[in-house]
Amino acid sequence: MPPNSVAVVATVEEYHEGFRRNAPARVTAVLGPGFTMFNGTYSGDPQTWEVHMYLAGPRLTEWPVSFLKQAGPYENRLQVLRVYLRGDAALVVTEETGRNKFRQWDRELVTYLLGRQEGQWRLVGYFIKDIANPK
Repeated sequence: MPPNSVAVVATVEEYHEGFRRNAPARVTAVLGPGFTMFNGTYSGDPQTWEVHMYLAGPRLTEWPVSFLKQAGPYENRLQVLRVYLRGDAALVVTEETGRNKFRQWDRELVTYLLGRQEGQWRLVGYFIKDIANPK
């Protein structure tokens, strides 16, 4: 794997490792200045997709702490299916199996969006096809 691909995958893995180890500062360290989460509502049809949340500033810093308090413990195993790089942008597609307090997932497809800022890869968003916002 080319060096940039290794660094991009390591960023995604570190995001999950921070949650697995109940270490919110590790999660925060790999997030960009803003982070967008959106869902596919179990569909590949973009007409049904929905935004889950956008975080920036203090809300971004506080989110990993509150997520772990509400949803922990967190477990997740991932297999990288695809890495695509273009300049300072990257896309990582994974298949993931895990659980937290609220849900379990098995072979769920997740697409991570990353940007390189000051030489470091940062997560700026993700898309989970097989999840929907709580009603």
